[in-house]
Amino acid sequence: MDSQTLSQLLDRVIADVLAQHARAQSGAQKNVRVVITGDDISALSQTLNCLTALERAGYQLWVSFSHSASQSALRTACVEALQKQRSRAGFDLAPTHYEALYLPALSVNSMSKIALGIRDNLACDAVFQALQQRKPVIATLHPDCQDNTLPLPLLARYEGYAHTLESYGVAISGPRFSPVGEAVVNAPAPESRLPVTGKKRLITLRDIRLLAPGEPLCIEGNTLITPAAKDEIKRRNLTLVHG
Repeated sequence: MDSQTLSQLLDRVIADVLAQHARAQSGAQKNVRVVITGDDISALSQTLNCLTALERAGYQLWVSFSHSASQSALRTACVEALQKQRSRAGFDLAPTHYEALYLPALSVNSMSKIALGIRDNLACDAVFQALQQRKPVIATLHPDCQDNTLPLPLLARYEGYAHTLESYGVAISGPRFSPVGEAVVNAPAPESRLPVTGKKRLITLRDIRLLAPGEPLCIEGNTLITPAAKDEIKRRNLTLVHG
């Protein structure tokens, strides 16, 4: 065997080894970085259910806690609950390589800061870092964001923040806002009356997207419209009728 043939053979062997390594890497564990925020232990049950589902799907979790979570009973309760379930999760270690970032029950404080581009805590830094690296970022909203007993202007502000996160590329999963009032109703126009959306007191982006192209929107005087919904109304050049 001459040197040229031997060199070609070695090249093929090296290529085969690299291909096997790549296949092994593709079948390796998939890491998900988890950042838990806030200090509200009431949302822990929902968080644990989500983390358990991820583990059952084969993901290796790496769980970190924000300053607020670390300084409260939330961290201890979460770690103890996961260990009791014989979780394989690692704690307070950010993996070098991970497939996605997950923020369960994202606190209102962290959501607001992310929306405003403030990068002064663990959750904000993790989100912007993941977005820079083109990694998927998934968040579920804290129950406070769905509390219909809160003032409607505050719910509208939360909706605006959530929409801003989505515009950054963050996927919002799970329950969303439940505005006070009836569901959207697109009634036929009787004579000269225009279609109305019902008696909702808060109009969101999702409500506007349900309207057919060119369909006017009739609202009552005490109705609030979220900033994202206003932008969509302007973008689609919809007619807004107060009545």
